[in-house]
Amino acid sequence: MTYGDKITLSNGMEFIRVPAGKFVMGTHNDEYDERPQHNVDIPYDYWMARYTVTNEQYSEYCKAKNINHPVSGWEKKRNHPVTYVKWADAMEYCKWLNSVIKNELPNNLILRLPTEAEWEKAARGINGQEYPWGNTFDKNKCNTSEGGKSNITPVGSYSPQGDSPYGCADMSGNVWEWTHSLFKRYPYKDNDGREDENASGRRVLRGGSFYNKRRGARCAYRYVNLSNSLDLNIGFRVVASPTSPENVLNF
Repeated sequence: MTYGDKITLSNGMEFIRVPAGKFVMGTHNDEYDERPQHNVDIPYDYWMARYTVTNEQYSEYCKAKNINHPVSGWEKKRNHPVTYVKWADAMEYCKWLNSVIKNELPNNLILRLPTEAEWEKAARGINGQEYPWGNTFDKNKCNTSEGGKSNITPVGSYSPQGDSPYGCADMSGNVWEWTHSLFKRYPYKDNDGREDENASGRRVLRGGSFYNKRRGARCAYRYVNLSNSLDLNIGFRVVASPTSPENVLNF
């Protein structure tokens, strides 16, 4: 394991450091509903997974828990994002992974689902750009409907050309990604219950998918679904953070 701008775990997961500080969240464009655009200050460094969790990585969890893998025939798609995962299942995976690799991370870091704010900053950087690579859409830098793949692709298929400013891959297109956050109106506030793990309601998905158009692949786009939803195009990635999601952001 290395610790600095990059963390690599024994299971092959790579994490990229996102520095503490302010970034622009949401959009000022009246055509979209992620308004008002506002500044968010994340007062700590965190490490975002470079890729979404793969079928192979999730299979170790299934084996440990003696449960069936959610993807039929996953052995032929080992490096594809795992899908058909409920929000609660993604949360349980993070808890399990923490117990498995507890001696590999520095003592102040824990693995969990990213908050909306953590996800968006890792995807777009600090200045509010539209897509991970910039402000102009490019079908060759992400797996959306414009590219005509019509299916999920292996993680990293559009890297490095589609990477975020920090080096995270596939944050536009391929599969939607669960976040820790409940859907609530902007501006983002960490103390309004949206990061309550025990609350019921619709959780936010980010990033778009292979069957969505460019609109859904924008870094600011918010899609919501019930936490017990299962879908071919819903997966997740993990963040290594020095704190739990409650009371972590300053505005």
